[in-house]
Amino acid sequence: MAALLEFSLFALPFLAYLLWWRVSGRKPGHEPSRRILVLAAIGIACSLAGALYYGLSRSFERGEKYVPARIEGGVITPGEGVSR
Repeated sequence: MAALLEFSLFALPFLAYLLWWRVSGRKPGHEPSRRILVLAAIGIACSLAGALYYGLSRSFERGEKYVPARIEGGVITPGEGVSR
């Protein structure tokens, strides 16, 4: 099941390009419709906004340093930020 998910994620950009190619009519210089361009711009904007939100919500406070994950007594302790 994991291999199918990995392959799907790998193939997604190629399938998106194929869809773009088919929508454009397969003619050199033919532009896709305005609707497709607007939807693509909305998708890119949502992706960037999500990445920005995630980056800001997962950052450390000023003066903290990262302590990597470690194994203590056979149990994995996740990485964390600690004060210096």
